[in-house]
Amino acid sequence: MFKNFLITIIRNFNRNKFYTVLNVVGLSVGLVCAILIVLFIQEELSYDKYNVNHKRIVRLASDFTLNGKRDRVATSSMPFGPTFKQDFPEVEEFVRIHGSGRQQFRYNDIEFYEERIAYVDSSVFKVFSYNLIQGDPDKALSEPYTIVLNETLAKRYFGDEDPIGKVLIVGENNSFTVTGVMKDIPRNSHFKFRGFYSMKTLESIRGVEEFNSTEPITFWNFSNYTFLLLKENTYIDALQSKFPLYYNKYMKSVGDKLGVEYHLIVQKLADIHLKSDLQWDAPTGNVKYIFILSAIAFFILSIAGINYMNMATARSSKRAREVGVRKVVGAHRDTLIRQFLMESLSLTFLALMIAIIVVELILPLFNSLVDKDLSLSVSETPEILVFSIVLALILGIVSGSYPAFYLSSFHPATILKGSTIKGKAGGLLRKLLVISQFTVSAIMISGTIIVGVQLNYMNNKDMGFSKEDVLVSIVRDSLMRTKIEPLKDELRKNPNINSVATSNSLIGFDGAKTVHLYEGEEGMEQYVLNFSVIDFDYLDMMQMKIMQGRKFDRKIASDTSSAFIVNQAAARKFNWNENAVGKKLQLGVELEGEEDDDNIMKGEVIGVVADFHYRPLRENIEPINFLVSENPSHRRVLYVKLNQENREESIKYIESVWNKFSPKMAFNYFFLDERLRKNYDSEVRLTWIFSIFSLLSILIASLGLFGLSSFMAEQRTKELGIRKVLGASVNQLVNLLTKEFVRLILIANVLAIPIAYWAMNSWLNDFSYRIEISWWIFFLTLVVSLVIGVFTVSWQSYRAASADPVNAIKYE
Repeated sequence: MFKNFLITIIRNFNRNKFYTVLNVVGLSVGLVCAILIVLFIQEELSYDKYNVNHKRIVRLASDFTLNGKRDRVATSSMPFGPTFKQDFPEVEEFVRIHGSGRQQFRYNDIEFYEERIAYVDSSVFKVFSYNLIQGDPDKALSEPYTIVLNETLAKRYFGDEDPIGKVLIVGENNSFTVTGVMKDIPRNSHFKFRGFYSMKTLESIRGVEEFNSTEPITFWNFSNYTFLLLKENTYIDALQSKFPLYYNKYMKSVGDKLGVEYHLIVQKLADIHLKSDLQWDAPTGNVKYIFILSAIAFFILSIAGINYMNMATARSSKRAREVGVRKVVGAHRDTLIRQFLMESLSLTFLALMIAIIVVELILPLFNSLVDKDLSLSVSETPEILVFSIVLALILGIVSGSYPAFYLSSFHPATILKGSTIKGKAGGLLRKLLVISQFTVSAIMISGTIIVGVQLNYMNNKDMGFSKEDVLVSIVRDSLMRTKIEPLKDELRKNPNINSVATSNSLIGFDGAKTVHLYEGEEGMEQYVLNFSVIDFDYLDMMQMKIMQGRKFDRKIASDTSSAFIVNQAAARKFNWNENAVGKKLQLGVELEGEEDDDNIMKGEVIGVVADFHYRPLRENIEPINFLVSENPSHRRVLYVKLNQENREESIKYIESVWNKFSPKMAFNYFFLDERLRKNYDSEVRLTWIFSIFSLLSILIASLGLFGLSSFMAEQRTKELGIRKVLGASVNQLVNLLTKEFVRLILIANVLAIPIAYWAMNSWLNDFSYRIEISWWIFFLTLVVSLVIGVFTVSWQSYRAASADPVNAIKYE
């Protein structure tokens, strides 16, 4: 029986090559999209699960509220790790991770700037499954000034030499001994470290007593990430239920003085990448994108399946005589159903083989667009191949079920008498299927436009400061920081350099925040306020507008010790509004009577600057405070505003001046606008994904429409011939054949509008600053849908309408 089925299927495919090719291409494209999306989703869901103990690893984060302002940060304090292990029997081990920023590495004549190197406890190899291929995991990071490199960095600096025991010069003149080499951390890790310094190094720098202090104040400096390895069968609730006792023991005394409400956040390691929305976190994914992509995969496969169903039912009259003859000679309905399902499955698995080949060919390009390293192979992703086979099986059965049951239901007596198979039900179904296809396509087109417009809005929105042509360099040489003013004077001598300024943090990214006291209606009140330490030239160079008061002035000595400039958001928050100038403000608070604390600065507001976006546009503009300091440690970020002309010559000049002031630290730079655009990398990837799969969904729908219009034109060949003999023009005949499809596309777009609006409005709600969804987006979607649909149908319609009417009338 199987051999008979196979012969019948091959004969049917040969008789209908055109429709077979259309179906195979449509199903192949649909499966290509589904496989690519599943590969992407599979990697997103796999983050951090390469760790053997990922189910037992949690991160401690902080949720605190002061004076109504709530902050949720991914960091915790340095004492958390050791004290949690000491006080909670559920904790097996801990590891703290403390960032170090970008540093210059030097070995002999080899010199590079490296980032993603962190200070960690020696227990890092017990908690995480980082594969140490050289060195002892128990001892590699047990001493000060030791470092473990990944294979890539070890190869970069030492080539084929044994790196163990070699000394790297880090930063200005810090010597680190290489004590281990580990495998590169997998890409599906939310931390992508390239090496580790020993935490003992920080202990050596700060002093053992200060570093290991458990004084209450030390628990309120949230400066590092803390991970715990819990014992088997330990629940997160056990930690959180006991935390109040821990808080009372270590943190309550300072918390009460500050008036802070604190809650512990305990996050599962595997949840961080997709479910974390905390400040000061490593770049994370977005679980919403998983749902969006899953929906796209489902819709595209639905379009491909609908194509098959549409063309199979449309060609039912061609298969009717075959069904009648088979039933007369004894074929049962279930036999016919199996035959038609076998046809569907044969096409689907042929499409699957083609799809796998296509995925292999285009995967490098797809990886470059979405910044992934996806692969499809039996050894690395066997589950994806198994999933693809199951998916093809389901697609084949679902797509073939309706045609199978529909075709096998024909009554042989009616068919063999020569009656044609017609009916409102079949025509209505085909219309509904076409509407479904173009509804999905219209949603995809609208989504692509909206994502693209939002991305363009974010890239071009006025940030409230000048970001174009601003070269940025991080000053890591402490000696150079003490000479920053002479450096600035030297740079200004170049006519192509407009201005130079410095600050302690990079604008547009995370800055510092601490408790401030501000003058309220009932005296001095507390608030956790962002602050930035700048120089006298900063506001002018960034072209920030002063809305009240004045700028910082070199001629006024008190400006470096007791003057603040806040933004409009701060003036509104503190209810100062238009009367902010002269209000008292204090950075930091006194604890335990320490009136002369170096970290405290008292003064008054001298000016208010217009609101500007110092964080990505996903977030609201929060209050911020500016102060001026001549302390060299605050001159970490150098900004140089260039003329647009002669940029390359200007950069060479800056490098020559840099080398004059800091011969040991290589000049390294980036442009501010380019770095700010990186804030929206995830949106760029989403735009590419939407664009690619929108085009493919339209392609699949168009293939189906092309095949359906071809068959409809073929069915109406005699009618068209008679109409032409009676005087109908080619244009009239083309309009006759296309108007029904135009009506279906219009209905599809009407149905797509509310769905697309709801879905994309939900996505846009993640942004504090966003576009409004305008009518022209849906109008453009309609135009694109109509152009594609009419072009697809009109070509086939024109061929049919242009045929010789004599031959058409003879057509059977």
